[in-house]
Amino acid sequence: MQATNWLGEPFASKNSKIFLDRKVAKRLLYAAQEAFPYEYSALLIGKGATITDFLSMPISADKHAFSWDGPAFFKAIGDIRKRHLQWLGVLHTHPHTAPIPSARDVAGWHYPSLSYWIVSLALDVPDWRVYQWQDGGFVGRDYTLTDATEVADTSSADSASSPKNS
Repeated sequence: MQATNWLGEPFASKNSKIFLDRKVAKRLLYAAQEAFPYEYSALLIGKGATITDFLSMPISADKHAFSWDGPAFFKAIGDIRKRHLQWLGVLHTHPHTAPIPSARDVAGWHYPSLSYWIVSLALDVPDWRVYQWQDGGFVGRDYTLTDATEVADTSSADSASSPKNS
């Protein structure tokens, strides 16, 4: 694997679909709820356009923003590279607001090839959204919850039984 392959491009083409493993989604939600009322963040990792794992980042003391310190971030990148996986996106929570990118989210985004996930915990049912950076702003995208083995075992993974955005 080449040194640059750790930085993924889950939206490599306009019609690319992104997949999130169901077990990973459950683990992410649990970690996010444990961090409440603070913002939780994680690096999403996998291969191609399929997220198969994540690395939690230190929880910020700020209830309205997340940030990473250099050593924790570089350690996470090193872990991704050692595991021969790709960094496919960032997930963070909005504990008290809708899953819409804030002005701070837009200003702080430096990875246009990656997916940007926001999970709102403001209501009883968590609201998951994924975005792609295009033309200087975030654009909402669909995602598919799946079993990672489904995507690996099939060439299209367009199964009608795979719910979108759920």
